[in-house]
Formats: sequence, C-alpha cells, structure tokens
Amino acid sequence: MRGVYNEKVNARIDTRQRILESARDLIYARSYADVGVASICERAGVRKGSFYHFFPSKRDLTLAVLEDYFLGFKEALLDRAFAPDIPPLERLQRLARMVYEHQRALSEASGHLLGCPFGNLAAELSTQDEPIRKKVASIFRQVQVYLRQTLEEAQAQGQLEGIDTQATAQAMFAYMEGVLLMAKTRNDPEVLRRLLPAISRIRVEATG
Repeated sequence: MRGVYNEKVNARIDTRQRILESARDLIYARSYADVGVASICERAGVRKGSFYHFFPSKRDLTLAVLEDYFLGFKEALLDRAFAPDIPPLERLQRLARMVYEHQRALSEASGHLLGCPFGNLAAELSTQDEPIRKKVASIFRQVQVYLRQTLEEAQAQGQLEGIDTQATAQAMFAYMEGVLLMAKTRNDPEVLRRLLPAISRIRVEATG
C-alpha cells in the first residue's frame, strides 16, 4: 500500500513540476499575456482539470513560477557568482561574465535574447497585477542583498571607502537590468559582454 501511495504522490509532484516548467518556458519566451492556460496544459501534457487542481488561477501559477525560477537562478548563478573563493570585487566581474554566458546560450538555442525573466514580468505586469509586482520586487531585493554584502565585505577589507553600500547595490542592479533590456532590444548578447563588466565601477557616495 505504501508503494502505491508513494507512486501517486510522485505522480502529483511530477505533474505539478511539468506545469511549472511549461509555464516558465512559455512565458519567458513569449509573454504573460500571450500564454494561456490551454497552451501551458498542451505543452505539459496535462488536462485543464489537473492545472486547476494545483493552481487556482494563472496568477497563482505565475507566482509559483517566479519562486521556482528564482530558486534555480539562485543555485545556478547567484550562489556560484558570489562564492567566496575570490576577492569581493572580482565576484562582480564573475557575475557579469556568467550573466553574459547564460544569455548567450539561451540566444543561441532560441534565436532570441530573452533578457531577465523577472524584469520582463515586472515591465509587463507591475501596473496591472499587484501580487506579481510585489513578488518580483521581493526577488529584486534578494539579488541586491548579494551585491550589498559583497560591497560590505570589500569595504571591510579596505578595497572600498566612503560609499553607501545599499544605494550602490541598488544602482548596480538597476544598471544590470538596464543593460539586459538594451541587449534584448538589440537581440545581441555582445551588448552584455561589452557593458556588464562596468558594474564593478559603479559607486554611490555615502552622505551625512
């Protein structure tokens, strides 16, 4: 009996994950508005009843997609880029390189530079869907924590002086998002290669 129960649990988990991954890929490659429940179910190989069993609405699914995507992004990119095996400011260069390599690989596979999945949804939905806006804002803050902590470590080691680490982290993140948008608009990953390394030279002076 336990074996049958476990098989059913695993099947439910697998179905939910297929829906998540299908929605993530479709929304990222196209847009939130352009992707309907039917197309997500078709890609995942499930019926609408299964979709609504796991997700009461498309918004609920998108919130889950954002969380799932961020966990993967954190593990595959952030935790690796900011690993403490090199000096703090060099980690910013590694971040720039990894973002470029990731976007270039996606571009080569799809024919399009897809940009930041979180920024894409923020641009599309921030004035239309408050829960999704808040979720993206939370993800943005979590990324900025990595930047701020790196700057604080560089400051403690005497590599930086007289900067506002919180404001500088925000400015660095805003610059990265802007470069990603420019590269997406031009459909050219080389924009990232040329411009992202400048992130390590951004400074906001401390006041007061």
